[in-house]
Order: sequence, then structure tokens, then C-alpha cells
Amino acid sequence: MKRILFISTVTLLAVAGCVKKNDFNFKNLQVDNWQPDWALPILNSNLTLKNIVQSNTSVTEDGEGVYSLHYSGDIFEAKAVDYIKIPDQNYNTPNIVQTVTIPTASFLGTVSQTTSNNFTYTDASGAQLAYLNMKSGNVSVTLNSTFKHNVTATITFPKALKGGAPLQLTTNINWPSSSSTVSVDLAGYNFDFTNGTGASGGTKNYLPYSISFTIAGTGEPLLAGEHINANIVMTNIKYSFIGGFLGAYNIPIPSDTIDVAVFDNTLSANIFIRNPKINLAFKNSFGMNVAAKFDNLFGLTNTGIKVNMPLSPINVTGASIVGQSVVSKYTIDSTNSTVQNLFNPAPNQVIYNGSVMVNGGGTGAVYNFVTDTSSIALTAAAELPAWFNIINFSLQDTTKLLLPEDTSVLQKAEFKMLMDNSFPLYGRIQLYFVDENYNLLDSLVPTAADIIAQAPVDAAGRVSGRTSQVTTFTMTHDHYNAMASKVRHALIRGQLKTSGTNSVKIQSSNNLIVKLAFRFTLNVSSTDL
Repeated sequence: MKRILFISTVTLLAVAGCVKKNDFNFKNLQVDNWQPDWALPILNSNLTLKNIVQSNTSVTEDGEGVYSLHYSGDIFEAKAVDYIKIPDQNYNTPNIVQTVTIPTASFLGTVSQTTSNNFTYTDASGAQLAYLNMKSGNVSVTLNSTFKHNVTATITFPKALKGGAPLQLTTNINWPSSSSTVSVDLAGYNFDFTNGTGASGGTKNYLPYSISFTIAGTGEPLLAGEHINANIVMTNIKYSFIGGFLGAYNIPIPSDTIDVAVFDNTLSANIFIRNPKINLAFKNSFGMNVAAKFDNLFGLTNTGIKVNMPLSPINVTGASIVGQSVVSKYTIDSTNSTVQNLFNPAPNQVIYNGSVMVNGGGTGAVYNFVTDTSSIALTAAAELPAWFNIINFSLQDTTKLLLPEDTSVLQKAEFKMLMDNSFPLYGRIQLYFVDENYNLLDSLVPTAADIIAQAPVDAAGRVSGRTSQVTTFTMTHDHYNAMASKVRHALIRGQLKTSGTNSVKIQSSNNLIVKLAFRFTLNVSSTDL
């Protein structure tokens, strides 16, 4: 009965392994004096570079079959309206004195007067506006009067047009009131802030206005020095278009992290990559050239190594007409940067932040424009040829594993590992037995010796053959019995590297075939049937 229980258990183990018994050809599997051997294949793996790279990694190969790993992602996108804003404008007219001489001390007639002047648009960014098309906003005029008469006033902005008609606001003050306010929605009005002709448009930030007012007498005296003035406030301005010199801005590139780990399941890595590249693509619909500056750009390995890569500001071309988006591409490689530092050793993460500088060194003579849909976006793509010098590279995989618990008939447990390698890498494999909570119970390989031989390579670093190796490990009854009933998983860990200081190329034809089997030697008698 014990023998039957043991066979049932190991049969279930073979089914759980999802491999065929013919994957291994153990010799001398026989029943002799009731001391049979049971050989059970539990693992059959064909490992290529594509099997272990991240799922978000694109893998290509050149004409020689040499792999390249590609990572791409959106770095940031900024909209003009979120950073280039029109601040509220607050203007005050000077006191406007009635200039007509009226000798009577009791005024009952009417008198009209018009005066013109201009305001200056102000902006802390240093903007010098030529044109501003309003998407929304509000203007309000508060008229103040010291006359003891009724006053009607109209303020006109001749260069703020909607449908060809200028912006006008009219309000009345009926004495004894001394002020009144009127407001108008600015949506659809187009402001021309120029005061001149030619390509530059002459003076910028120029906002002319005129005030026409009529005094209707109430019988009170009309005294010298009496006057009106106006306070004009423009608020909540949203634009559909701005043209001119738009001032200096720093649009932040927020701090973020890109996961560029070369391989999944990497526990530790010290990998040097030959000829890495970063391709940056800026899509810019701002009507101006800008400069992208990275304050921080560094790689971080999972062992804590931090490698900075200084990078000069990158000039990005702007749109020349409204509605155009210009794509500027910039390649960071060993010819123009220290990109080798960023990827040697290969990082698990690239961390960055910076800013886009708008008119960082520009002057008012530079014409810019933006619309309410203008934006600038940056995407990055890393191209990492699989041309490595691997100093240390650890991989780990986890699989479920159940071992027979009825070991009274077990004489010994034997584990056989077959490796057929066409990778230009060598190293060691270790299998750990762990419980349901992944606590370590035991390990299979008793020494730290290298057991994976490197495939031969030619002078160009390409594999020119294969190498195979079979290794057998034996556990005694007591050793096996101490941990078998607790085992629920196996952790398979590999530590690989290249020999010498030369780099090797990983090709699509490179693979590592790993097969693992148990063979149990039983010691039973006929009384156990």
C-alpha cells in the first residue's frame, strides 16, 4: 500500500509539471528485487531573450539576427492655455475736466465733450502683445463724477472689434449719485494692440480708447475743476489666439520615472550596453521655438547605483502658421552626449525632470503666437542593442512544486538537470525549495560552482555553436524527509555573465534549453503490495 501511495503522488507531480515523460531518457528504469526507479520530468523550458524581457518591451532584430530592445513612452504634454495666461487688466483714466466755459451759476442746458488717450497692456512675463482674440472674459467700467448734474458717458475701444464694430460701454450717472458701473462680455472681440505699420506692427501693448460724455444740467452751478474719471477692469480672460512677443515662461517637465529594466524577474544586474540611444520626439504647435532642459536625468539600478547624464538644452522648432504641428527629433547617443553613462550599468529606472523654456533669451522683436489648442508634447524611445558585457545578471522564476510525503519506502531522491546552451553566457543555477509562504527550506545545488557553460563565440561576439551539460544531484532519505512535506514551490535562480571584458551579441537563434527531472529509488518488499 505504501508503494501505491508513493506512485500516486509522483504521478500527480508529473501531471502538474505539464511535461512529457519522454523529455528525459533515464536509463535503467527497472524493477529489480522491488527496488524500482521512478523517473518524472517536471520542467522543460526553452528560454530566449524574448522570454525574459519585459512585456512592454519591443524586440527587433537586424539582418544578422542581433536583437535590439526598444522602450517608448510619453514624457509630458503641456497646453499653452495652462501656462501662458492673460492676467486681469486694471486701468484708470485721468480726471477729465469739462472745458466749455459756462458763465451762469445755474446750469440747465447740456454740454458734450470727447477725449482720447491710451492704456498700456501689462504682464509680469514681459509680453508685448500685438493681437489678442478673446474666447471669453469680462470688462467692466465704473464711471465716477464730481458734477452735480446728470452725466452720460460712452467709452470706446476703436481697435477692439467684433463683427467690425468697436467695443463700447455706455453708462449714466443721475445726480445726486456719483458713480455707476456697466459690464460687457468680451467673447468674440479681437484686440489689436499695435500702434504702427510694417511687419513688426510698430509699438505693442497699445490700447487706445476714447470717452465721450454729455452733462445735462440740473440747475446747480457748473464749477471749474469738476470732472469725471473711469476705472476699467478686464477679468477672467481666455484667449483663442495671441500674437506678439508672449514673454518668458518656464513650463515644468514634472519629475517622473520610466521603467526600463532590461529583463523581467531580474534580481540584480550589472550589465554594460554597447551603443545605446535615446530618441526624443517633440511635437510643438506653439508658434515659437522653445528649449527643453533636463535638470535631472539619471539611471537607477536595483542595487542603488545612480548614474547622472548631463544634457545641454535642446532647441525645439515651433509652428510657422496657426494649426501646424512641427515634430522635432533629437537623438542622444555617444556622439553628442554621455549616454553611455546612463546605461552602463544598465538601469532599472530612468528618472527625470526639467522644463521647457519659452523665450528664455528672446526679445520683443521676436514674434510668437499660440492658440487655445496649442501644445507641446515629448515622447522618448530608448534603443538598446543586445550587445552586452554582463558582469552579473540574476534571474529568478517561481513554479509550484509538490513532493511525495510518504517517504518510508524512499531510499534516495535524485535530481537530474540537462542544459543545452547557445547563449554566449555562462554561470550557475540554483533551485530553492520553499513553503507556502515562500520561506526557504532547502536548496538543490550544494556548491556555488558554475554549471552552465558558455556557447562559443566568434571575433564579432556572435555565437558559433552550442554546449550541453548534464548534472545530477542526490538527496538522502533523511535530507529529503526533513523538508518534503513542507515544499509548495520551487524558486529557480540563475546567475549569468560573459567571460572576459568583451561584449557579446544576443541573437534570435540563441536559446537555453533546461530540463529537470526527479528519479526516486524505492526500497520495498512484496509485503508492501
